[in-house]
Amino acid sequence: MKNSRQIVTMGGKPGMIKSQAARDYERNALLQIPPLARKQLTGPVKITIRAYYASERKDLDCALLLDCLQNRYKKMKGKLIKTGEGQYAYGPSERVLVQKGVVVNDRQFRHQTFIWALDPASPRCEVEIDPLEMQQGVLIGDELPADEPDDDGDSPPF
Repeated sequence: MKNSRQIVTMGGKPGMIKSQAARDYERNALLQIPPLARKQLTGPVKITIRAYYASERKDLDCALLLDCLQNRYKKMKGKLIKTGEGQYAYGPSERVLVQKGVVVNDRQFRHQTFIWALDPASPRCEVEIDPLEMQQGVLIGDELPADEPDDDGDSPPF
């Protein structure tokens, strides 16, 4: 669904937006994310998605679901500033958080597992998100310096 786009005219110029089916999917998915799950996780995370489809026709593409799990922002006009006598202009625009997500940004999904399944009676997506631990903490500062003894009083073995 993420790749199905509509060509529209915005301000007299052509542009592309998500299809109506994709927008409907997003709206329904956002309604099903419990408020307690919207923790705005930071750092890398692992996600497992089990997608149960109603038929064999749909492709396994969960990218739209990943978008639904991130924070939502809206670009707002800046404040109205007086620039001269009777002249006004908008200041710099800013992004305003309008809806908390499970994660801050979908780029945090470093390990993704998508599982396709068939369930005509109950199509759904089951999502599991786990924070990833640092894999090499010892290299970043958890080791003892070479000139200090460890807890036993012996010097480190390096």
